[in-house]
Amino acid sequence: MTSVLERKVQPFDLAVVGRVLLAVLSGTAGAIHLVMVPSHFALSTAEGIGFAVAGWIQLSIAVLLLVRTSRLLLLGAIIANAGAIAAWGFSRVWGLPFGSQAWHPATSSFIDLTAVGLETAFVVAAGVLLFRPSFGRGWDRRRLAFGAVVPLAILALTSAALASPSARDHAAGSHGTHGAGGAATEAQLNGLAMLENGHQQHGKGLVELDDATQAALATQLSETNTLVARYPNVAAAEANGYRRAGPFSPGLGAHYTGLGPGDRSADTLQGVDGPMNPLLIFDGVDPTSPIAGFMYMSYGGPGSAPEGFIGPNDNWHYHTNTCVVFKDGQIEAPLGADGKVTQKLCAKYGGRLIQNTGYMVHVWTVPGYESTRGTFSSVNPALSCPDGTYFSLPLEELGFKTTTCRNEGNSS
Repeated sequence: MTSVLERKVQPFDLAVVGRVLLAVLSGTAGAIHLVMVPSHFALSTAEGIGFAVAGWIQLSIAVLLLVRTSRLLLLGAIIANAGAIAAWGFSRVWGLPFGSQAWHPATSSFIDLTAVGLETAFVVAAGVLLFRPSFGRGWDRRRLAFGAVVPLAILALTSAALASPSARDHAAGSHGTHGAGGAATEAQLNGLAMLENGHQQHGKGLVELDDATQAALATQLSETNTLVARYPNVAAAEANGYRRAGPFSPGLGAHYTGLGPGDRSADTLQGVDGPMNPLLIFDGVDPTSPIAGFMYMSYGGPGSAPEGFIGPNDNWHYHTNTCVVFKDGQIEAPLGADGKVTQKLCAKYGGRLIQNTGYMVHVWTVPGYESTRGTFSSVNPALSCPDGTYFSLPLEELGFKTTTCRNEGNSS
């Protein structure tokens, strides 16, 4: 007499129609999970692993259903998909208990609603077929042709979901976005943590200033108001000889330096140890892109940081291994900074490798672009990509693009 387990494992006669339907539902849900793995890995290793495991389980179920079915396999598949649905619901109501967005409820979008819809359809269909495995057997050609529309519709829906905007940086977008110029909240810092890892504050925390020092610093920084009025946008800066120095980068903006002809004698700012000439920072590279901040340079070598501004909070820093290319009257940095860039790789772009740049500091005094990290922070959360995230292309893919934002077309 066979045991209960043996009866569950023993293959049962599930009709081809049912097998194909369940395989398509499970396989498409698995494909969505696997495609979303890189986006979730960028936000949390645990999330990335979870999506990879879910994807491979669902794809394995799809294959097994086509090869050899059993009641135990169908029960396990129902439990696995129900678990995925429960995890999705938990993440939307309370938030997952791990990752950079721990306990922050995620929002729903087309791509994840499609996945959970496929999983729900699988659970319902598998539950029905568990008790009616003969469904579809004996169908004539007309019924089979009509039934074939369902798997094709599922595949079309999955393709549309994967091609939709919600599939791009889905992990970050599901936690909210913010507009350029606005203050970022913790729920909106998707991708910013990784960006800050590459632009550290170099061990300098903010120091509270006494009233006299704060007043003196405010007076010193008030001189930037003249620059804000003089260069409200990229068009005004370019008209006076400023040229873009590299692409727009989230958290950093687009830097413009005075290379072309123009009268910039009034653009200097008086620092503690003398006049400083600014680079202008804009929120984009279009002519109408507004000014967002400034960067001041000092060309001394490592270990010779300037006094700069009054007080201890100005974060003077330098970068290493920077490939600089002069192209069409502009300075480009096609391989970023602080990376493992060789002279040979730099020469591929027709550039010159600079071992150490001069010291520099960012100044965020433009109304609407004040940094929540401090006036002199290396990274400013108010400067996001147009989609509200901070995700950038890998350094090796930057080339001569006008923006490092991952999802913005990246024209060269």
